[in-house]
Amino acid sequence: MKSILKNKTMSIEKILFDMPGKITIKLEDGRIFITPLKYFPELQRLPVDKRKKYTIVDDRTILFSFSDSIYHLEDFIGLENKWKQR
Repeated sequence: MKSILKNKTMSIEKILFDMPGKITIKLEDGRIFITPLKYFPELQRLPVDKRKKYTIVDDRTILFSFSDSIYHLEDFIGLENKWKQR
């Protein structure tokens, strides 16, 4: 099931940590969001190899194996209040 935000379907394809201090989120429609990890200190503290252990749930929720936090796509693109409205 795909989620809708501002009349656009947004589904995470994959997550990369190929730039120091940043998380890159690639969407299935080709869009890419790059966000500084300083806003996510729990992820920033993890070594890169542990950050790469993640699961995408419901197209827009990210669970990292070595983190207790649950992240939503909206957290990384500045719309963290929107995920509660889904």
